[in-house]
Amino acid sequence: MELIYPADAVVNGRGPVPVALLYDPADPWAVTLLIAGHEWLFARELLATGLSEPAGDGDVVVRPDTGGTFGHVLLTLTAPAGCADVALPRGTVESLLDAAEALVPRGCEGIDWDREWARLANGPAA
Repeated sequence: MELIYPADAVVNGRGPVPVALLYDPADPWAVTLLIAGHEWLFARELLATGLSEPAGDGDVVVRPDTGGTFGHVLLTLTAPAGCADVALPRGTVESLLDAAEALVPRGCEGIDWDREWARLANGPAA
């Protein structure tokens, strides 16, 4: 059961921009951010840590908003084509993480190796 949480974000100071956060228990460690036709996949733990303190040192950095609008979580997304600063509604992020925790508690993540080997051998499903 994939979780989908739509929201309005502020991207590079402009908004509202429709986005969605997705959590799929088939990949229990990851969260996907859909934004402007692009997908960003990053660790669920990175998003959770970023609620209370800066987290990440790569293509995705997450931090709480400490400068005026405390109702947001800030992400900096970096790619070869450039970077984007995204302000996500904190309530949406917390709701997604709570629901993900209810489906797959932290520490209980696992991999269906038979399914993964089949996927690798046959390619992704259509």
